[in-house]
Amino acid sequence: MDDEVTLSPWIQNVRFLPAIDWNIKFFGAHEQRVDKHWQMPLESHIGFEMIFIQEGAQETVIGESKYQLGAGDFLLIPPGFKHKSRCISEEGMAYFCAHFNVDDPAFRQEMIRSGRLLFPAGSADHERLLPILKQWIAMLRRGGGYTTADRFRLQADLFELFGLLVGTICFPEEEMAAMPPASVQYAKAIAEAIKGNFDPHKLPGEPAAESAFSIEEIMRSLGISPGYGLEVFRKVYGLSPRQFLSELKLQEAKVLIRQPELSLKEIAVRLGYSQLSHFSRQFKRWTGMSPLHYRQQHFQL
Repeated sequence: MDDEVTLSPWIQNVRFLPAIDWNIKFFGAHEQRVDKHWQMPLESHIGFEMIFIQEGAQETVIGESKYQLGAGDFLLIPPGFKHKSRCISEEGMAYFCAHFNVDDPAFRQEMIRSGRLLFPAGSADHERLLPILKQWIAMLRRGGGYTTADRFRLQADLFELFGLLVGTICFPEEEMAAMPPASVQYAKAIAEAIKGNFDPHKLPGEPAAESAFSIEEIMRSLGISPGYGLEVFRKVYGLSPRQFLSELKLQEAKVLIRQPELSLKEIAVRLGYSQLSHFSRQFKRWTGMSPLHYRQQHFQL
């Protein structure tokens, strides 16, 4: 106790920067040229999707809203938002696309609540974001292997992007305080537990998706009721815990299907399905196409 009393005046005069404890994922970054018939079926993701149109034009439908993107336009699609896209220019289209996920609930909540999705070419916010996209595209076109320095540069750019995106929105201070910190932390803990129990990288024979864990049990282990857990999770992440798990499975399924050395049966086992047919039916419910069709379409692009 004496030590605490002695240290108190010193502590009171110290200013601390915020601690950062985030898990960040950046994936699926690519550029592509497509013909006028190109389209993507209705889908959603557990992370954010960035679309930058380089040439031509694209139509993207998000919920009830329709966006027409021309050359230079930038679109940000938040996690959990169902959307579909198609090329609408006769000469085809070229685009750059990337996905990222950050487990900071405050960031996700602010971006989802802002409703700011489209950054038209030439706008002030667009001009601030453009240099980051150009750096990624230049890295992509350089080809060859990527060094540790490249990965750190990419991560630094990603943090800069986060700061710029948050800087494009503004909420009154009292509105930002509407969600109690404890609620946000509960939602984050539920998400982390779901991700921790779902491991699609296990070897065959070690099923991941159907492992014996219950979302309700996760909530009870945190000392909260399933009803309250569902409520705070929806407010922070914009979807239910079960939808979050389904999106997690879907994104991992897509990643695995794009690996030609893996058979579809092996992928089904890794994701926890006892039969390939069960996985195929579920994947078709998610995407509107079979895993085989999705794989064929991916390698035709």
